[in-house]
Amino acid sequence: MRLLYALFLVVPVLVHGENLSQDTWYTREVKRQAKAAEISSFMNKNVDPCENFYKFACGSYERINSAFSLQLVSTGLFDTLTKGYNRKILKMLNTPTDEHDTAEDLQVKHFYESCLEIKDLLPNYPEKLRNLISEFGTMPVLEGDSWQEDDFDWVETTARMAHSYGISPLIGLDVSKDIANNSINRIYLGQQEFPLESRSMYVDNETQIYRKKYQGTIKSYLQTFLGVEKALAQRTAKELINFEVDLARGLVDESDGLDIKNLTELISIAEMNKRYAPTLDISRLVSITLDEKVTDDIYEFGSRFQRNLVEVLKRTPRRTVANYMYFRLIYEFIEIPADSPEKQEKDCLTIVKKIFAKNLDNMFYRRYNNDKSSAEIESIWRQLKATFRESLRSSPLLDWIERPIRNLAIAKLEGMTLQVSNYVDHNFTAEFEGLNLQSTDYVENFRQISLVAARQTRQKLHQPAEPLDAGETLSYTPANILVENTIKVPVSLLQPFYIWADVYPNAITFGSLAYLIGHELIHGFDDTGRGFDSHGNAHDWWDERSSNSFQDRRKCFTRQYGNYAYDGIQLKKSIAQSENIADNGGVRLAYTAYRKWYDEQLRTYGGALELEEERLPTLNYSGLQLFFISFAQIWCNDVHPVVRAMQVSTDQHMPGQIRVIGSLSNFDQFSEVFQCPAGSPMNPAEKCVLY
Repeated sequence: MRLLYALFLVVPVLVHGENLSQDTWYTREVKRQAKAAEISSFMNKNVDPCENFYKFACGSYERINSAFSLQLVSTGLFDTLTKGYNRKILKMLNTPTDEHDTAEDLQVKHFYESCLEIKDLLPNYPEKLRNLISEFGTMPVLEGDSWQEDDFDWVETTARMAHSYGISPLIGLDVSKDIANNSINRIYLGQQEFPLESRSMYVDNETQIYRKKYQGTIKSYLQTFLGVEKALAQRTAKELINFEVDLARGLVDESDGLDIKNLTELISIAEMNKRYAPTLDISRLVSITLDEKVTDDIYEFGSRFQRNLVEVLKRTPRRTVANYMYFRLIYEFIEIPADSPEKQEKDCLTIVKKIFAKNLDNMFYRRYNNDKSSAEIESIWRQLKATFRESLRSSPLLDWIERPIRNLAIAKLEGMTLQVSNYVDHNFTAEFEGLNLQSTDYVENFRQISLVAARQTRQKLHQPAEPLDAGETLSYTPANILVENTIKVPVSLLQPFYIWADVYPNAITFGSLAYLIGHELIHGFDDTGRGFDSHGNAHDWWDERSSNSFQDRRKCFTRQYGNYAYDGIQLKKSIAQSENIADNGGVRLAYTAYRKWYDEQLRTYGGALELEEERLPTLNYSGLQLFFISFAQIWCNDVHPVVRAMQVSTDQHMPGQIRVIGSLSNFDQFSEVFQCPAGSPMNPAEKCVLY
């Protein structure tokens, strides 16, 4: 009912001819009332905040935003932000050419249009996919007994696929910034990309349902797009999924807590050849992929995968290996038409975002840029840096870090920058060189895009290092790019009223936006981030005592979070605690910065009605309490029951309720604000603290 009340508040504004974009007392009050109604609608005020703060702040959220009822994977703040952003992106893509469009924008629109028309391509799809296969050889499941095993060379085949289209079945090769010297690029060689992404998706009992679904997809693709007979398609799909599971056993287990330095080794190609010959010829793989003889050392990533790969290949029939490689090639080119125009639009948007994330963010920014939001983010960033700098200099909380190491941490903080991912300085013209995307042929468009991307990867080996491209991830969530010592803020966060607005109390802005940025700042000093210096180079700048103290304190988080359960599932005890460290440090940092501002206002205005502007109408909470409520409501969410087990198995982030309870139960000042007695669930005797 409170949400309806918030919506009805808008009606008199429109009736009386007011415009919500105008800055009048009336419009400001409407927006504040609406925000108060939203916050209140998520809460369950019958819950004692000292017993379970998540249920207090988010206890009604699941009832009004049920993922099951809405038939969504999940509901939550980031889902809402994404929906708002997607609506604007779809509007741009579906709008005929306008004055904002660049030549590159038009090509993105052409690709989107070709995806919308994919149903018309179905009669020609099998031929197009068979032509792709024929570029690299023959596929056993299509050739039958006539397939010649002795003609199949898996190293040459995967290298040629990688050279042409950047698709690397079995073993991947990339060219990216040297983690030890980020001014140059180096070759990284290691595990392939897996459709199910993580090791746990292939080996955990809880995720078996997803492997079965993927096996069904393989069978369907073989039948529908290659014309394979049903029984043969079923048998082949089972062989391929079993092979992929076998390969995935060599993947990095993220719960082991291994960072990039543990997982990479700078080594000569000759040395790698010695390790894996004769099954895996690294020299030939690299030279064919890059079309040149490479003499520089390269990075081997995740040697466990290569060792496992060699053993798996020894015991796997060549026919299975070949079928797998050719299937992985065509898998990238297949898109199933949706059963409605609306679903087709959504599916095509997902594909366009995956390929052209930078373009869409730039298009969005050029059309919807809000100077107030950019200024707000910059102001918050300055306050967070100043607050953490002060803590590093003088806070007793950080006495576990030796003074010289604190000084190096300050130097890293000073070198850390924040950027909005708007790509206003990006050279899209150069990036699109060689592309001529049309509105009619999705497969040909995707082929062109893959050809150009593979060529650009090869060229990077002889070019200065450019900013890291993290794809669509940077469109939706802030991220700390450790190798650049830079925090990237997505343009989707510039949308007003979701988590920030100039009419909201600062408590809300600091409890949400400042926390999210503070979370990323702390990532620069977590178990992985602390291994990078002020220039973004992998370098161990910690002394032994400070490092040992860090490890001891991290163990506290491992114990704490390993004792939680979610939806009846016991969470894994993981050495890796980077997300929990960032959650805990981020909320402390944001609150400290807010409290500094709050206390200054009290001194300036003499505590007039305890900062009335920091309260919201109809909500009887102080600004300090609103900060913690706003933080908790970032993580109000619901996950569809069928994916909860997968979330526990695969996500390094804790479920939302655990992120709230874990962080705030470690924070003394939270207990002071809500007067939680010692020993209560939200104020336990043992607290885990790093930053």
